[in-house]
Amino acid sequence: MKELPSHLVSEDFYIWFNIKEKEEYYSTPLYLYNVLRKDTDKENDEEKTRDETRVYLKLEKDISKTKLNRKKEIIKHPSTIYIHYAESIGMLLINFLNADFSSFASAYNTFFYAYGFELIKEYVPYIYSKNDEFITDIEFMDMLEDIYNTCLDDLLEWQDNFRKCVDFVYNLNGNEEYKEQSISSKFVAYAIKNDIYTYSQDVEVILDNYINIHNRHHNESIEHLMKGIEDKNPNLELHNVYTSTKLRSICFTILDQLVRQENLPIKTCQICGRYFIPTFRQNEIYCDLPNVDGSATCREKGATINYKKNLESVPALGLYRKMYQQKVMVVYRNKEDKKIKKDFDKWKKEAQDKIKLFKQGKLEEDKLYNWMIENK
Repeated sequence: MKELPSHLVSEDFYIWFNIKEKEEYYSTPLYLYNVLRKDTDKENDEEKTRDETRVYLKLEKDISKTKLNRKKEIIKHPSTIYIHYAESIGMLLINFLNADFSSFASAYNTFFYAYGFELIKEYVPYIYSKNDEFITDIEFMDMLEDIYNTCLDDLLEWQDNFRKCVDFVYNLNGNEEYKEQSISSKFVAYAIKNDIYTYSQDVEVILDNYINIHNRHHNESIEHLMKGIEDKNPNLELHNVYTSTKLRSICFTILDQLVRQENLPIKTCQICGRYFIPTFRQNEIYCDLPNVDGSATCREKGATINYKKNLESVPALGLYRKMYQQKVMVVYRNKEDKKIKKDFDKWKKEAQDKIKLFKQGKLEEDKLYNWMIENK
């Protein structure tokens, strides 16, 4: 039986899940080319507790826009089971469903930058002789293109099969049948009828044990250990670890985990059409997935769309926006007049306070509208 690596993970792919925190963790060697490593998955999030064992990855730059030179040295970085990569649960599957395989650059930008090549190494075994060798960015691009060309047909086939399965199970993209049936029963039935069950092969489950926890925490005091256990520290809990050399098998394992949880539905974004798992509420309609070009997420765009809809449906809010724009222009044209700026700031604060009361249900719409009229 395979055991967890006690030191560096220089090959293979390991993944495990934390249902409570809605996260998945994985360990695998990565090149980390044009990739940022962060200690939180949220930008400017001061409330989220930092965990030194978790590393979150973000694509720094589209590799197709990177100027290549033979002086830059790249090497495959090992990881460990203790200090591992972390992301929202189901993200590997979601990223695979959404991956753009139209070119080797887009394939890297949307998928392989985060997960590497251990799950498809059967196609290009020769590259794995370079674990400890530096290569130039030009050699890296050549290698990436070779990997892409070798496994593209299978990648597209697996992606299509998983999309069809997810669409059926979660009633997406026009699939309206069996809405009354449970997610899990639809998944199992579909897998059996469509031979996708074969993807469940080639996965090995490594049963966690206290030896691994001992190796990581034996130097801590017993008081600190007991507190961590009582606080449900995930690093002090047993988690089964899944390992495979097949991308399709890991994706099946993740989907199998998701269909068992009623609070982890897969949906499609009403703006971009990509698959996503809601972060806060199950009725979310916009995804929060990053874009390769760094543009605003659909959730951010959706907030603007909803705001405009509110303006159109609530006359008082539409009037506020119109007055706001007019007053801003007056301030801009009279930059030297401090009184105009002071009056504007006072009006803006009072108006926003009134709107806040309205949204809280503490002020009627007609009273808000009348206040706007009286304070033009």
